[in-house]
Order: sequence, then structure tokens, then C-alpha cells
Amino acid sequence: MSSTFNADVLFLGLTAKDLLIAGGWFFTIIGWLVSNAQANSRERRKEVRAEIDACIKIQADLVLKSRTYFGSPKSDQLSKSRAAEIRFELQRLITRVERLEKKYPQFDVTGACGELMDAISGDPFESADREALPADSDLLIKIEADTHVLIDQLEDGFVNAFG
Repeated sequence: MSSTFNADVLFLGLTAKDLLIAGGWFFTIIGWLVSNAQANSRERRKEVRAEIDACIKIQADLVLKSRTYFGSPKSDQLSKSRAAEIRFELQRLITRVERLEKKYPQFDVTGACGELMDAISGDPFESADREALPADSDLLIKIEADTHVLIDQLEDGFVNAFG
């Protein structure tokens, strides 16, 4: 028996032309997949960065509102509305931070967020005998320090997650 050998058939009955066409499609699809993965990663990083920036803005607002609130006496007419604004902003901050922490375990900021919450909403917040505090009071300095700690931990979490 004589067998015939077809020199054009290279692999599984495919010719060189067929392999080149299939290879082109293969590399095109792989390129699309890699490009899509990189775009998704970049988009996720930008969304997290925007969330961190929003948290930092809320913290800056909280520091300013805390200075105003604790710098004015309890008898101030705006005291109750300022306290309500602080509670609202604090809750927004906690919700956003918890969301970040749940989605990305590299963000370990619960302790710092709790410290800030305690500093702002702890005694003498909404106390009947609260007096106006000077700008350099221990409480206002602690609020600012706890704010910086939380900002640093958010930034560190971002670097750890997307480094």
C-alpha cells in the first residue's frame, strides 16, 4: 500500500493558510480580553479613588462643622441644626467607609473611623452643659488628628489594593 502525503496539510488537516487565519483570530481575541481586563481594572481603580476623595471631603466638612459647633455655646440658635448636620455627615462617612472595607479587605479603617466618630459625637456633643471651646482645645485637636489618621489609612488602603 502506498500512502500519499500532502505537503500542504500541516496540523489536523489544516493548511498553513488556515492556521494563519485561525492564529490571527486567536491573537485578536486574546488582545481584546487583555485590553478589556486592563480597562476594567483601571475603571475600578478610578471609582475607588473617587470614593476615597469623597470620604476625604466629608471628613474636611466634618472638621469645619465640628469647629463651628464646638466653638459656639450651647445657647446658640443654630446648635441643634449644626448637630444634626454633623450626625448626618458622620453617618454618610461611616457608610462609605464600611462599603469600601467590605469590597476591598485592604482597607482596614474601622478603628480609625470609630475613633473619629467617638471624638466628634462623644462627650460633650449635644450635652446640656456644653460650653464654647477655643480653637486649640484638646477635643478639636483630637478631631483633627483622628481625621488625619483616617485619611492616611484610606490612602494606605488604596495603595495596598491598587499599588
